[in-house]
Amino acid sequence: MKHIYITLLALGLSLPAAFAQKQTPPPPGPAPTINIGEAESFDLKNGLKIYVVENHKIPTVSISLILDNDPIIQGDKNGYVDLTGTLLRTGTKTRTKEQLDEEIDFIGAELATFGGGLNATALKKHLPKLFQLTSDVLLNPQFKQEELDKLKTQSLSALASAKANPNQVESMVRNTLLFGKNHPYGEVLTEKTIENITLTDVQNYYNNYFRPNVGYLAIVGDVNTKEVKKLVKKYFGPWKKGNVPQQNVPAAAPVNGTRVAIVDRPGAVQSVVSFSNIADLKPGSADAIPATVMNSILGGPYSRLMNNLREKRAYTYGVYSQLSPNEHTSQFNALTSVRTAVTDSAVAQMILELYRMRAGEPEATELQRAQSLVSGSFARSLESPQTVALFSINTARYKLPKDYYANYLKNVAAVTPAAVKQVAEKYITPTNAYILAVGNADYIERRLARFDADGALEYYDVNGNKVDRASLEVPAGMTAQKVLDQYITALGGRTNLEKINDVTITSTIRSPQASLTMTQIQKGTDKIYQSLKYGSNEVQRTVINGTKGKALSADQNRNLTADEVREQKLKLALTSILNLDKFGIKKNLLGMERINGRAAYRLELTMPNGKRTIYYIDSESGLKLREMEIEETNIGNATQTTDYGDYREVNGVKIPHRMILHAGQQGVLTEVQKVEINKNVKDDAFKI
Repeated sequence: MKHIYITLLALGLSLPAAFAQKQTPPPPGPAPTINIGEAESFDLKNGLKIYVVENHKIPTVSISLILDNDPIIQGDKNGYVDLTGTLLRTGTKTRTKEQLDEEIDFIGAELATFGGGLNATALKKHLPKLFQLTSDVLLNPQFKQEELDKLKTQSLSALASAKANPNQVESMVRNTLLFGKNHPYGEVLTEKTIENITLTDVQNYYNNYFRPNVGYLAIVGDVNTKEVKKLVKKYFGPWKKGNVPQQNVPAAAPVNGTRVAIVDRPGAVQSVVSFSNIADLKPGSADAIPATVMNSILGGPYSRLMNNLREKRAYTYGVYSQLSPNEHTSQFNALTSVRTAVTDSAVAQMILELYRMRAGEPEATELQRAQSLVSGSFARSLESPQTVALFSINTARYKLPKDYYANYLKNVAAVTPAAVKQVAEKYITPTNAYILAVGNADYIERRLARFDADGALEYYDVNGNKVDRASLEVPAGMTAQKVLDQYITALGGRTNLEKINDVTITSTIRSPQASLTMTQIQKGTDKIYQSLKYGSNEVQRTVINGTKGKALSADQNRNLTADEVREQKLKLALTSILNLDKFGIKKNLLGMERINGRAAYRLELTMPNGKRTIYYIDSESGLKLREMEIEETNIGNATQTTDYGDYREVNGVKIPHRMILHAGQQGVLTEVQKVEINKNVKDDAFKI
């Protein structure tokens, strides 16, 4: 216990008296008996293992396939495994995607594919048709370039949204910290890895890893083994077996000491905080069920963490922990989102609860409540045929006792206080763990340093790359005009910018909802044209000619005000940065801030109408990293933030080819497809 006292004292916390009180719980009551249904099994000649669970109380049948493949390192093409699984559902050699969708919908079925198998469900009367569709998808995929391109576009949009969501950033970076980028569980999905994926990568993965001899197929519902055998042999018998590459999945090394890592989100009003460590918990092991009960006590719905951080201190709306078995390597994780001002206090209380979980046995009422929650969750899961199918597959895949799930509730009820303490000590390791915070580093870094083993904090970007923390002091003599001059020089210099008579930029805007084509044309400093199209349909157009401007869309056709014309020129004209004085714009150097780990100047530009825009200019490259538009409203300031990257030189001028507009938790990605400079654009394009 001595090391616990020392650690808690270092945090400024005291050891609760309850640690020393050992409760003697009453013996558990009898566990309810459940009937999952015993699986009958047989194998096909191609090695596919079949499990049939009869349940004649429901009129449906569920088909679940799991491919027992080791996780692989995807390297600079990370993401192709998931894309392969998704592409299976986009058409076969006998059915287009539209035909496949129509036939599935016609029988009211569901059919979903993923990188490690598939799930399908339909009414019993449609079982032969369901088998036909499922086998066609699995055995006869037609991988098409256009479908891959669509999925890559969707993946890029989803990734942009993920990077704008601090909870998803925490998850991505945490896995990289725990496992490393050279581990299948720690690889980072980036725009580049998605773009690198080819149709050949997809085809090769399918050819090498989608083999029946590593497959487990479970059929659950209103069926019998005899009829299933006929259907399985007919539709899955032709599936050819083959050698599947074996992978050596390395064991993740424990974290060396207690490390604090930060992903900076300048100006964030909340911090996403997690505590995680490597935990070698195998499926079906003697510790698996006690660990589940322990985790419910610590971080379940009515848990110690919830009672402490939410109920007592109102730091957060929710705080949870997770400890899931994995055949290769697993992790323990506790996660919450709190106000920036209480970030360090929340971390201290989380650590207190982790040590308290390890230090003493739970009280009888606490244990019984957790056992009830775990049992109830398990019982509810049986309502899903896919869960029952997974139980059958897991029993064979992990060589579990045949009655493992039938006795699950009985074994939950048999968990003792001593067993809870034992697994807590084994799988929660506060002295070898990462504390990860995604938030405003300028505010939280000094306050979190005391939790780090040596006080040396680590900083990472959203891709899990380690970054340095440069000084945020504005260099002596630096002014707003000098920052602006550096920016102009970085773009290519005033001379090259002044040579631009006209420029046409064609871009693609990708969002989870749709993909749009944007065309921007600028001539001189007073003529601007911007058009947005969805397919061949124009949905919005903005035209500016001199002091006049017009905005057109399906529901409006209005003239722009003088202020709006001025704002659009500043925002859309490539050379507007040379003419700020002409626009009557005031410049002010506010200081410095870190943007994705880079030290940036905060250059405020104020329009004559008071509307403000802040440029974040990289102190090293001189290029704009971010732009924030600020508009004062009756209920406070409304902001719109755009990140800039992938600068490429065109005719001596650097132009950003990737922009991400952050709208709430969503990220809207814009990618430049083509830039044309000095093509003698005619004035007709700017008619109002």
